[in-house]
Order: sequence, then structure tokens, then C-alpha cells
Amino acid sequence: MRLALDVVMAHRIARGLSLDRERVTAVRGLIEERVLLALEETDESTMPPGWSWQGAAQSISMAIALAIVQEQKSEPPSAEP
Repeated sequence: MRLALDVVMAHRIARGLSLDRERVTAVRGLIEERVLLALEETDESTMPPGWSWQGAAQSISMAIALAIVQEQKSEPPSAEP
């Protein structure tokens, strides 16, 4: 999930959005929460051979990161220097 957080934070930096500690913690928590919810809904018995929850978590976290980036596009830039 680190890569997903890096994607979201890189977008925040590029757009001049707030990077305060609370915001970063909230984004990390949101990614983790959404990944856990998605994995809880997954029936491992129906997955193909070679499927792993780690691989699924990585794929899901990237999809979530891209969704968060889309959400951030409407966020106004930070007033901080």
C-alpha cells in the first residue's frame, strides 16, 4: 500500500494541495480501510490458482489511489507557502 500512498501524495505535491500530518494520516487510513473492505468481500475459494491476497491488496490499493487522485482534482490548492 506504500506505492498507493506515494501516488496520492505525489499528486498532492504536484497540485499544491495540503501535506499536513492530519491529511497524510487520513489518506493512509482511507486507503487501508478501503482495501480491507474489498478483501473482506473477496471469496478466496473462487479465486484462480496462484491468487494471493497480497497481490490483490496491491492491485486494489492502486485502484483506490487513482480514485482518490480523481477526488482530489476538485480540492482547492493549499494556502500554505
